[in-house]
Amino acid sequence: MEYLKGLNEPQFEAVTTLQGPLMVLAGAGSGKTRVLTMRIAHLITNGVDPFQILALTFTNKAAKEMRDRVTSLLSDRQYGSSPFVSTFHALGVNIIRENAHELGLAKHFTIADDTDTTGYIKEALKELDLDPKQFEPRKIKSIISRSKGDFIS
Repeated sequence: MEYLKGLNEPQFEAVTTLQGPLMVLAGAGSGKTRVLTMRIAHLITNGVDPFQILALTFTNKAAKEMRDRVTSLLSDRQYGSSPFVSTFHALGVNIIRENAHELGLAKHFTIADDTDTTGYIKEALKELDLDPKQFEPRKIKSIISRSKGDFIS
């Protein structure tokens, strides 16, 4: 339990809490990634199956950092599987891919980014022989986005 040294009281409580879910909210540079990775390692060393652990963050960089740190903390042991450490967006894509058939989607779909969607709108305007100066792709994209937010198909 060498990894528990150097934690302040709230960090120690977060790391050593073994029951139920835990959400860590703190400012930049406060040690969130450290606390979460230590908690994951602590859960696993206390018998929790890594397959039962879900750790989510907002950036790919933070997710990779957490995966690397957990791997480093547990490198001398074999646990069979790894916890699922990911971004919220990657988890969403994973869930959609696993359920693609039920959603009427191909399993290997592509998610269009901002540049892609603007390009698709420009192509549609061209196919409809409409002037992109009169029908601005960015405004059209904004209208589509607002409609999606209002659940209008």
